[in-house]
Amino acid sequence: MAPEEGPHVRRKDRIAEPWGTRTPYGPGQPWPVRVDTHLAQGVTPGDVDRWVPTASILHSSGDGMDIAVKDGRMVGVRGRADDRVNHGRLGPKDLFGRQANGSADRLTRPLVREGGRLVETDWDTAMDRIVRRTRELLDEQGPSALGFYTTGQLFAEEYYTLSVIAHAGLGTNHLDGNTRLCTATAATALKESFGCDGQPGSPSTTATGTPKPDRSRASTAAGRPTN
Repeated sequence: MAPEEGPHVRRKDRIAEPWGTRTPYGPGQPWPVRVDTHLAQGVTPGDVDRWVPTASILHSSGDGMDIAVKDGRMVGVRGRADDRVNHGRLGPKDLFGRQANGSADRLTRPLVREGGRLVETDWDTAMDRIVRRTRELLDEQGPSALGFYTTGQLFAEEYYTLSVIAHAGLGTNHLDGNTRLCTATAATALKESFGCDGQPGSPSTTATGTPKPDRSRASTAAGRPTN
């Protein structure tokens, strides 16, 4: 099913135009709302049991969105019109990222290597193997033998917990994440452009928090996806 957008926006092919229909507006005018929606094939808005508010963690913008739930399963998403970050807009990752949850290739049980092959096992067996091998490395080589390369899709509390385990628990300093490597170029460009590697605010604010950037003579955003 093709993405459905607000009634005032005609449907678009998200492959040909991945960011959706443009919504230009003039100086002093509010940023127009455009609610993007994508539901599983055969599912209509009336079939949805409930919409669960959340925010995208698949990119740095944190777009506000609602998850469509039917029979206890995720069946789609829609942008949240009152969110100050995206005003209802959803990018390709927001619209289609949830499909990975229902993929037939998605792992539902842990795998361990036996005789050079990965075979299914239970969680107790898998975790026991991790603990046993970790203890062996600590005894043989010390904490520096262990390292963590983490995902970029965790929340602050989860990163904190992981840091406590790595630094305070195991004692290793080898802890790095995709968040650093993925955004290294963006952070450098933001520092050069705005003097800070934080996001320059939502499209409704400037880098210093001043509203109405459309009143500026020129605005430049370099080194980050601007959707």
